[in-house]
Amino acid sequence: MKKYLLFFAALSSLAHYAFSDDFDSQNKTQDEVQKKVKLDTSIVKASMMNSKLDELNRNVYEIDKESIADKGYRSTEDIFRYTPFVGLSNVGLGSNLDLRGQGNRANTSVQVLINGIYSNMLDSSHGVTPLNTLSPSSIESIEILPGGGAVMYGNGTRGGVVNIITQKRYEQPFFTAGLSYGNTIASTGHSYNADAKFGTKLGDRTYISLGAAYINRGGPRSGDKTSGAQANMGLIYDITQGGGEHSVSFDVDYFNGIIRTSPNNSFMDIKNPSKDDRKTPGNGSLHNTQQRLDVSLGYKGELSENSKLDIKAFYHLNHINYVDSLTRLSSFRAMGNQASSNASADQSGSLFDDQKAGITAKYDLKHTNGLFILGVESIWNHGKRTMDQMIQATGYKHRILVPFVGTKWSNALYALEKYDFSKSFSLTGGARYEYAYYDIDVSYFSDMTISNTTNTTNTTNTTNGSLTDSLHNYALELTPNYRYSDSGNMYAKYEKGYFSPSPNSMLKRSRSGSRSTYTATNLKKETYDTFELGLKDFLGDSVMFSASAFYTLTHNEFYTQGNAHSISGVTYGNYDKTQRAGLELFAEQYLFGGGLSLSESFTYIDARILQNNGTSANLKIPYVSNYKGTIGANLALGRIFSIWSQNTFFGTSYDITQEKIKPYSLTDIGLNAKFGDLSLSAGVRNVFDTFYYSYYNHDSKDQIAGYAFLIGQGRSAFIEGRYTF
Repeated sequence: MKKYLLFFAALSSLAHYAFSDDFDSQNKTQDEVQKKVKLDTSIVKASMMNSKLDELNRNVYEIDKESIADKGYRSTEDIFRYTPFVGLSNVGLGSNLDLRGQGNRANTSVQVLINGIYSNMLDSSHGVTPLNTLSPSSIESIEILPGGGAVMYGNGTRGGVVNIITQKRYEQPFFTAGLSYGNTIASTGHSYNADAKFGTKLGDRTYISLGAAYINRGGPRSGDKTSGAQANMGLIYDITQGGGEHSVSFDVDYFNGIIRTSPNNSFMDIKNPSKDDRKTPGNGSLHNTQQRLDVSLGYKGELSENSKLDIKAFYHLNHINYVDSLTRLSSFRAMGNQASSNASADQSGSLFDDQKAGITAKYDLKHTNGLFILGVESIWNHGKRTMDQMIQATGYKHRILVPFVGTKWSNALYALEKYDFSKSFSLTGGARYEYAYYDIDVSYFSDMTISNTTNTTNTTNTTNGSLTDSLHNYALELTPNYRYSDSGNMYAKYEKGYFSPSPNSMLKRSRSGSRSTYTATNLKKETYDTFELGLKDFLGDSVMFSASAFYTLTHNEFYTQGNAHSISGVTYGNYDKTQRAGLELFAEQYLFGGGLSLSESFTYIDARILQNNGTSANLKIPYVSNYKGTIGANLALGRIFSIWSQNTFFGTSYDITQEKIKPYSLTDIGLNAKFGDLSLSAGVRNVFDTFYYSYYNHDSKDQIAGYAFLIGQGRSAFIEGRYTF
């Protein structure tokens, strides 16, 4: 870690030296102006203004389309492995985006938007955000706001907010089509991806874009395959002639796919995993189907020269069917007895369904001394989960059926004021109030038969539970900002935020003798306080640097033990206190007349449980790497060719049993070529064939959904062609 920090500082110093003449120059020739650096073309750009995600003084980072293209990404998840500050947290059911050390709470503490639509699943026991239903080629940009955002974005933003954008205006006719092939050298996966997009302006007022993508993605293991199709359309109509002061928009994005894979590899089958086990499938077979639909209708209007109104109505669907789902168990202990080795758990017929419908409205007023923002939200969220599981072994047969339906209707009002006391100093303050209404129904059916040589016993249990409740939450923010130069500013931020629980965490099943009953969990209200210091500066036209330090103290943080597929179910509770403290550094340089661009980032996080049940705990929050570093470079070789490299370093993390997961690093290299409208790229991902885990859980108590692992993708090669005009 020390070596990385020294390298980070050395690159920034090199950039300063390389452009020292430009910094001292008072006058530039026209040729020099034309060569002015555009940080937009580098790997990540840090936006100070005009961000769709945040219009205030924050460190918002944007990944543009050019940074995503030609890198051989097989999935949207792959993009974030090389993205500054963003981690991937996998608790066994898929990866969620993590900011500032949320770990196994990432699915409920980092808000992910798709074109401004909330996409986190309501069911926190599953809760995998549908990242991989988006083809990387469909993404126009990604905006990242590390830390907070509770006043403007509400619940589940302790770690931050990520907005993935797939639509834009095309003033001129635009068409692009691409075809890519990837081969996993160290494994068995083959990937074929194709995409096309068209956009243009129709007449004086109408903009249209149409896109489609086909995904056929292999995985590290034998039998892993994801196939599907994505289609999207965007329409914008300017109500006023030629000005765009008032416009309406309609966006739709749809994905339909099939996932064929096997269960996570079990430590019961492979005690000491190695590279040789990459191709080994899990013990069983899984066949899932997934649909995602996002639809929105929006209005944007300039009500006056200084005020505007933005209204959006939306609908979101994410539906997953477990068509065939069979996990074979090397051994299974039932009712204190050791069953034979032919045990299995069949969850065919299970499903997850998440639907959201809502409306958001935001009013912006620029006044003499700053900016005032007023917003309202009303979001109806309906989550449905059906677990249908049959566990069988010699002398043992147990069916468990748990249909769960939960509805959460949230209504919020927020206001923010950024007041400029002078050209150098401003103060931003805001507050949010949210009212959430819950309606929950769940039932539990169990039919268990145990046989031996002398007798057979059968136990049947049925119980139902329901709950209606309402919660009131609020958030506060105070952010002083000081602009110490034309290009540099520093800020301090305080935020009080909250977590509004998922319906599935509000009821628990308890067993008394042979009977089960549902009762309210009565969890304590989770709140947090975040303190942050940050700065951002541009050195000349070619170097950007930002830094922030943060500390978050959470009171009564919710925790979950087990998941929706565990035989023992899910247990919910509160930790008394948890903390997350860290440092985020980022820099970009555009050197030597634009021929070389560099990007570096470093994140350090200390995430731990401080107190539980009134006693000191000092445990690590699971699945949080204590650091992440990135280094990216792009070197132009004349007008046609360029080479690039991207590197990511992940620090130590811990699983739910507090067992250490070793650090690792990944390196990709590639070559791009552009011949007029045709571009070609080829490269190698994970050049050094690093062994790492994408999922790790050494909890031997959970034989069905836990005590398992997944080995990350090995070395792979890709080639990609694209035609654009």
